[in-house]
Amino acid sequence: MLKHSSIPCNGCNTLDIGNACYECQMCPNYNLCLRCFNNRKQTLNHLSSHPMLPIESPSTVNSNPLAKQHIDQMDRLGSTYLSSMLSKLSTNDDGMKLTPPSTRTLDKFSIDELYEYLLRLDPNLKSLAEKLKSERVTGADLVNFNEDDYNKCSITYGEKKKLQFLVEQKQLKVNSQSVVSTSTVSESTPMQNEITNLKEIIKKQEQEIQGKNSAIQQLEDIVEKQDQQTRLQEAIINQLQESLEKQTEEMRVLIELVQQHRSIVLSPSNSSDK
Repeated sequence: MLKHSSIPCNGCNTLDIGNACYECQMCPNYNLCLRCFNNRKQTLNHLSSHPMLPIESPSTVNSNPLAKQHIDQMDRLGSTYLSSMLSKLSTNDDGMKLTPPSTRTLDKFSIDELYEYLLRLDPNLKSLAEKLKSERVTGADLVNFNEDDYNKCSITYGEKKKLQFLVEQKQLKVNSQSVVSTSTVSESTPMQNEITNLKEIIKKQEQEIQGKNSAIQQLEDIVEKQDQQTRLQEAIINQLQESLEKQTEEMRVLIELVQQHRSIVLSPSNSSDK
């Protein structure tokens, strides 16, 4: 853990923070005094949801070797414990999703909801959960806890570190979910516009196809009428041909009769009689 002798506070611009100092894990060279930390001070790019770690002064640590050893152990185990805590924020031991914690912030939890949430999150937090419940601590109270509140609830340094990790990471998780949700909505809007445009294009194409089908139907009707007229003309032509053939046959018969009559008239017997 980092040690300091005199570090300015980026929240209230105090030049000498003193022994109580908190360092932001997301903003470079950003520190807050105890008062600004408890008030969840926000400035420029720094948000109250950013994880903060306490920076112990040399006098505080060196004056108590056991405290120094405990702090070093917490530093080594901090990342491991934080990873396991974060993994349980979304699932329990059976792999089932914990709906209330994943969709609500800690400041919305009642006394009983906070108690049940801590037990589901880590069974080892039962003693801590019972302390908070006995003091009637709600989620909103926990978010705004200060050193006096921790002392009043008889919360140890290790338990305090766990609660601070929990509060900060829970806020980060909810904020990230809201950002993802907002980006999803913003990304879905252009997609919806594209779908609407495609629907309009398809509708226009369907109308054009219907118009073409109507024109084709009209052409088919015209062709059918022309076919009927053609068939009628062919029938008339056939009738004319049959009539012509009959007339030709009658003419042939008449010619034969005339020739026969002429032959009879010009025969020798008829000439001698004359």
